[in-house]
Amino acid sequence: MKIIVSLILVLFVSSSWAAAPTCHNNAGSYCRYTGKVSSIYVNSGNLILMYFDTPVDIAEAAAVGFNITQNNAAAYRISENPDFAKLFYSTALAAQATGRDIYIQMHSTEGSYLKFDRIWLSEP
Repeated sequence: MKIIVSLILVLFVSSSWAAAPTCHNNAGSYCRYTGKVSSIYVNSGNLILMYFDTPVDIAEAAAVGFNITQNNAAAYRISENPDFAKLFYSTALAAQATGRDIYIQMHSTEGSYLKFDRIWLSEP
């Protein structure tokens, strides 16, 4: 019984370690996110949406010049750079499938979302 309780506590505590995306205004405005890929979505409207495990603070994004209304995901229009979109999507899927953290940066907006434009995949 102690083992089961310990496992539940570890899972609960580790899920609370997720960090919300943060925004910065040095060497240009950007927001960054380090954490899990909560989910990733591609629609027929030519848009990839990658959901954060913890939402970004809309006021923090606005403070560096990003006026967004959606704080739980970042977006990218596939037609803008199809090669990058495919690479981003495959990297995010690899992270999700293996439970690894990603690090992304967002330097602008896509509609009402932050727009991602780079991704790193962390070691396991």
